[in-house]
Amino acid sequence: MSVAGGRLPGHRRAVPFAGRHRDALRMPLLAAGPLSSLLYVVFTDGIAASQWAGYRRAEQMVSELFAVGSPGRDVLVTFTWIYTVLFTAFGLGVWSSVRGHRALRIAGALLTAYGLWNIVGALFPLRLGDDASIPMHIVATNVQLALMVAAMCFVAAGFHGPMRTFSIVSLAVSALMGMVAFMAAPGPNLVLGIGERISIGAFLLWVAVLGVALWKRTTAAGNREGTS
Repeated sequence: MSVAGGRLPGHRRAVPFAGRHRDALRMPLLAAGPLSSLLYVVFTDGIAASQWAGYRRAEQMVSELFAVGSPGRDVLVTFTWIYTVLFTAFGLGVWSSVRGHRALRIAGALLTAYGLWNIVGALFPLRLGDDASIPMHIVATNVQLALMVAAMCFVAAGFHGPMRTFSIVSLAVSALMGMVAFMAAPGPNLVLGIGERISIGAFLLWVAVLGVALWKRTTAAGNREGTS
């Protein structure tokens, strides 16, 4: 069922106390999405990149920062687990916030799977100077990209209005710039570094906006239930 007029129709009237109890669990889960996006930027291009003398953010891949042999890898190994927990929590928050809306429930499940897939991706990291590590890393990355694209598509299908438009634009920008960066690999060059960051940034921003949008609708629904 789609979201029309900026609302989530079809919710059953809830007992106020029960609604508040669910919100107490759901709201932190939704907040984990924007937080995960913020921490991704801080830990990658902030902390990890600063530990690699000579690393050029505008020309090199973010994946290199996660690679075995990268000076910032130890920091990002810890961050990967934090990000996995936060993003999985966000997926569960999306799933629990849209009961009765099939497309958005599927999107929540896909986002949860995307978060958990980081565990698999961590098992197949790039190794600097080792081309043999590239194929399995690409496979693991492509599975996660498929989960990302599918989730964005289902969110676009589940919403009407600005969030649908934003999802479509975000998906188009992320996919286009991702392909541009892929064709510019292995680099280093400006097209690779900037293109990949625009691709990643479009998705990170989309996650943050989706979290805020569902937070506002959940809060509005809870206020209506509390006054009914």
